[in-house]
Amino acid sequence: MGTGQTPTKWEDMLDRELSGLVGAPASGEEDSSAPPPTDPPQAAPDSAADANDRSITVSQFRTEILRSIRAGMTLSDDICDESGVLLLAAGSQITPRFLQLLNDRRIARVRLRPAHPAHVPEPTEETLPEPAEDDLHTPTSRQLDERMAGELQTPVHFRPVKRWRRPRLSVDALKNEASRGLEKHTVASTAVADICQALTPGREISTAELRRTVDHFVNLVAIDFDLLPFIVSLQQSKDEYLYDHCVNVALLSMAMASQLGLHRQVVAEIGLGGLLQDIGMLRVPESIRLAPRSLNTREWHEIHRHPLHTLDMLAGCRNIPPSVRFIGYQAHERFDATGYPRGRSGSQVHIYAQIVSLADSFAACTRPRPYRKPLSPYLAVKTMLMEGADHKFDRKLLRSFLDTVSLFPIGSRVELDNGRTAQVLRANPDLHTQPVVEELTNDGSASGHIVDLSEEGAPRVIKAL
Repeated sequence: MGTGQTPTKWEDMLDRELSGLVGAPASGEEDSSAPPPTDPPQAAPDSAADANDRSITVSQFRTEILRSIRAGMTLSDDICDESGVLLLAAGSQITPRFLQLLNDRRIARVRLRPAHPAHVPEPTEETLPEPAEDDLHTPTSRQLDERMAGELQTPVHFRPVKRWRRPRLSVDALKNEASRGLEKHTVASTAVADICQALTPGREISTAELRRTVDHFVNLVAIDFDLLPFIVSLQQSKDEYLYDHCVNVALLSMAMASQLGLHRQVVAEIGLGGLLQDIGMLRVPESIRLAPRSLNTREWHEIHRHPLHTLDMLAGCRNIPPSVRFIGYQAHERFDATGYPRGRSGSQVHIYAQIVSLADSFAACTRPRPYRKPLSPYLAVKTMLMEGADHKFDRKLLRSFLDTVSLFPIGSRVELDNGRTAQVLRANPDLHTQPVVEELTNDGSASGHIVDLSEEGAPRVIKAL
């Protein structure tokens, strides 16, 4: 059988966490998905130290500047072309569209010009406002609570799709579509960034581009349920980027909604909600969002306010379904009432928000945070199982999430008891320890040998890599 954990241990753990074990009462500590999806901060160019403009190549800009000014962080310098024409002013935010602009205009070098803004001290425990319960219950959220009161009385019926009825492409077609889908991932990230840039108080904007992008992904999941999780696994940016995270959450949410047998329109609404549910984080001070340390009470209060910021921003988006607002409001609530902003529990949390919550937790765990490295996909799922045992998630929905991604998530690598390593290609609903895998050669490349681990006589997983 080789070394490492045995199949029995995998199965025993699943049985404990999903069927029998009732964990200790929730501690009230913040769960692993609560901190914001942002980059580890790095020092931005010190404009005060350079009296003169500094000229760098676009390549240097991408590596030196972009990594320290990731989405949601503001520029400390004006960015000009070599002739001094302003391209982007200090205080603005970098988006993929801006980088595309540099490429389209064939700009080889940019000039960083210190803007010398007035110094604004970063918030501290003393300067942040005192947390108040009413601060987390705004007129907008009150109206939404009233609207949801009736909505929550309407049951949502699930018809989980059996594995033999799931649509499946050939393996080659799956890989090809996933590669093309990765390009659409970038388009979706750009579309979310553009909407966030355009949202200003009192102005309404169209979400047509986001809707078209979501429809494209709904078409993909309709031809293969494993396609969207596969695309997420290919999105291997080493640095956390808020808009990429939003797209990952949307894709995983749509895959899960499809596995639950929900109607296409509902799948699309859940996807749109996943795309927009975290945009309020852009209104949280950078010193809090990017803090490489534990947050104090008042700083956590600012994090807990970000769903309310999301609601305010969504008010400027035309023609979005009420369900998208429900998701933006409640995606960080937890089944045991330990979430935020209102500490709702159980059936008080909209079922669509619960679906997005699971996707958000997994996506957040597998991306870097200022205070920790990313978890492996397997450890992320295991963490969610433990939280499910503590009643943070509805167990039926958690099982459905496993039906969607597997205990050994799609895209991850495992060691088999025949001595081979393999990459997980597909989930097998109800058989969470027995996904479909492709064995790898000694150099780690695909061998073309596909194995359904649920078949009789197939090898077993002994270790997650």
